[in-house]
Amino acid sequence: MANSTKGEASRMTLPAWVRDLDLDTVDDVLGWRDPKAPDRGVLLVPGPDGPVGIALRAGERAARATAMCALCRTTHAPGRVELLVARRPGAAGRNGDTVGTYPCGDLRCAEHVRVEKTTAALRSTPGTDVAERRAGLRERARQFVEAVLD
Repeated sequence: MANSTKGEASRMTLPAWVRDLDLDTVDDVLGWRDPKAPDRGVLLVPGPDGPVGIALRAGERAARATAMCALCRTTHAPGRVELLVARRPGAAGRNGDTVGTYPCGDLRCAEHVRVEKTTAALRSTPGTDVAERRAGLRERARQFVEAVLD
């Protein structure tokens, strides 16, 4: 993780599907919540030198109204978008400096941008196709990583 110590990263529980990833071929923004510590999560963002992992922590409770994910721009039913914060690396992070965003609470943005049919709980951006939504997700996630690492 770009914003974690080696010890913190080693304590993160990885889902089985993550352990099976070929990091050289990851071209989607992937995310997951730690099954043993649900207030923690990881965002894995493709970059020019390979994917960058950003550790996240849950901030405030989830939105109580319909809300749009800041990363995939999918609109969710109440309670499904929440504040997640990433500690900045180095001295800034040790002093409490963080960057926050409001993503899908389950961090499954890559799946949500592929939804073809709108449901009451999940609505993708009107007038866009899956390729456009995937590209937008990658760009917004890359901007978030830059903000964390700056």
